[in-house]
Amino acid sequence: MRRIGGLLAASPEPHMSQALLEVALAHSPRVEEAGPGLVYLDAAGLEGLFGGERQLGEGLCAAAAARGLNVHVGIAGSRLGARVAARSGGGVTIVQPAEDAAYLAPAPLALLDLPEEMAARLDRWGIRTLGELAALPPAALFERLGSEGPRLQRLARGEDLRPLIPWAPAPPFEESAECEWGLDTLEPVTMLLADLAEKICARLVRRGLSADGFEWICRLAGRSLHEGSLALAAPMSEASAIAALLRVALESRPPQGVVEAVTLKAHPQRVAPAQDSLTGRSRPSPRLVTAALTRLTALVGARQLGIPALLDSHRPDAVRLDPFHHPHPNPLPGRERESGSLSPSEGEGRGEGGGKNPAALVLRRLRPPCPAHVTLTSGRPVHLRSAALAGRIVTGAGPWRASGEWWTGGPWARDEWDVELADGTVCRLIHDGSAWFLDGIYD
Repeated sequence: MRRIGGLLAASPEPHMSQALLEVALAHSPRVEEAGPGLVYLDAAGLEGLFGGERQLGEGLCAAAAARGLNVHVGIAGSRLGARVAARSGGGVTIVQPAEDAAYLAPAPLALLDLPEEMAARLDRWGIRTLGELAALPPAALFERLGSEGPRLQRLARGEDLRPLIPWAPAPPFEESAECEWGLDTLEPVTMLLADLAEKICARLVRRGLSADGFEWICRLAGRSLHEGSLALAAPMSEASAIAALLRVALESRPPQGVVEAVTLKAHPQRVAPAQDSLTGRSRPSPRLVTAALTRLTALVGARQLGIPALLDSHRPDAVRLDPFHHPHPNPLPGRERESGSLSPSEGEGRGEGGGKNPAALVLRRLRPPCPAHVTLTSGRPVHLRSAALAGRIVTGAGPWRASGEWWTGGPWARDEWDVELADGTVCRLIHDGSAWFLDGIYD
């Protein structure tokens, strides 16, 4: 009889995955990794080793606690049932055989991790729980959703016939070479790295993988080390392109000494095949984008290049730079319309005359803010003089106080005013407690 155990970390962290796998492998020969903080294991036939299912679950919790992990265990006849049972948070939760469907019935439909389009369609039908999906007529569901409908219905009923995918350690994609006489110039080092990259790429291609990054270690004379890394904007497996990028990265920070040995390691990643839209905009080649970004990194440094991401702060312009990743191709034509979004042509003109989005002013920020001299009367600005704008202020709104990070060593606070000049220009002024600045101009 099929029985699956789910081992779920109470607070999943990336570094917990290996520890969870080790705990599961110590209790079952077949273990499947299901994401951060979650593993499945084959719980059938283990009575002779650990006793009943309750004793097996308690043993898993005790083994995890010995490693400093707080976990919940669920045992059921399907992956979904085991995951829902583990999420109940009761330590060890067991779903009795043949009761998966009844146990899953009140659970929300979101547990199936449906695509956005499918979730929206079922929501329009009024389907909110797994039990409501399981109660639909299978034939009618197939007519409307194709083979995907009955498959989802079987999962909602706890019918999971797919076998566990046994976890296996990833093979190391690493190559090393000794330099018998030592290399004291950069050219032979880059050629050696190119040879190592070619060997690694050949292994990646044989396994249908790509690499999204490389690391290298050069052992120098005197036993010192020179380490470096290359983060790719898009996973690649082309040896010639990777060799060129490694050369650029190494030239930006060459080893300072005679190189006696070189080790190159790749970060493998499996990339699902995708087809570009025939009607959508063409996208740049991932190889060309990666090459351009690598050259820019060599010029300005890795910390100065990336995608701005807002920080959880009220401080203006508080951002960090995240690594750039090449976007996935567009979905097949027509899917955006089915999910309710607008194409560019359908969205044009909504701001004027369409009545959907009212007209709004757009603030063009000045970075950095322009120093300004502001004359006050009764505490309100009446005249502005700066390098960008100058004139009499006819009306204004404010001040609005913005502040934050008072609990740190670098608190900040500022007052903001939106004012209109005599010539009709609308702009934003800020006062940080000691000086005035022109922060932006409204279009």
